[in-house]
Amino acid sequence: MLHSIVKLTAALLLSSLLSSFLMSPLYAGPFYAGDISKGSQQTFKSLTVNINTASAEEIADVLSGVGISKAKTIVAYRKRIGDFKTLDGLLGVKGIGAVTLEKNRHKLKL
Repeated sequence: MLHSIVKLTAALLLSSLLSSFLMSPLYAGPFYAGDISKGSQQTFKSLTVNINTASAEEIADVLSGVGISKAKTIVAYRKRIGDFKTLDGLLGVKGIGAVTLEKNRHKLKL
């Protein structure tokens, strides 16, 4: 009898601790409201970029593997050559290869 009371008490204590931990702001899991309000602007930023009208900053923000330096090169190329007619036209930009283009194709528009 005493053994089952000890087991029951231990189970209740463990359950209580687990519940407290999961409800604690220290857990900060995916449903913690603090995380949602802080990152909401970053989460919902533009998912596509028009390579014929975007600034270097916009291009760098949206494209993976393209920093501000490469984005400035894209804008300079666009100013020199004119608007891109196809997405494959980006392959003419120094530093933009087939891998970078394919990785970002779904984020690009004309």
